[in-house]
Amino acid sequence: RGGAGRLPGRVLALCFDSRGRFLWAGDDRGSVSSFLCDPGTGRLTKASRVVVGGAITSLSARAWANREAPDPSLLVNACPDRLLLFRVVEEEGSGAPGLRLRRSFPTRHREQPVRSCFCPLMSFRQGACVVTGSEDACVHFFDVGRGARGAALNTLPGHGGAVLAVAFNCD
Repeated sequence: RGGAGRLPGRVLALCFDSRGRFLWAGDDRGSVSSFLCDPGTGRLTKASRVVVGGAITSLSARAWANREAPDPSLLVNACPDRLLLFRVVEEEGSGAPGLRLRRSFPTRHREQPVRSCFCPLMSFRQGACVVTGSEDACVHFFDVGRGARGAALNTLPGHGGAVLAVAFNCD
């Protein structure tokens, strides 16, 4: 209401940041667009866009609060075969959210709507992690703070088909 914004393609994924200020939208043409949201009025103002190529099937935002990952982040599943971790930066002057690529993780993701999420921070484990489904019938865990060679933490194989969604329960 009172706002407008066009995206290049069909929206496949949406998420808000934890404070409800930024709305992220991913489309089938590989664009991740950000919008500023006024919580009082619900008005959306288009802020920025990053093109990563390939369909965006999942977006997940996290405001970290630890040494390993101090910046707000956006986790993006993009076809083909990419799990991207962006650092959210506020553009000087406008306060609009921008994205800077922080890490890229290998996945098996060609056709299905694969989704990922951030792992909860655990006091007994150092580091911040992400988990993703995959078309190789496995669940993959990655450490966002490690180098490319040590980023893969664990793989849970043996699923009957592509793993399309993952989630955590703190209980």
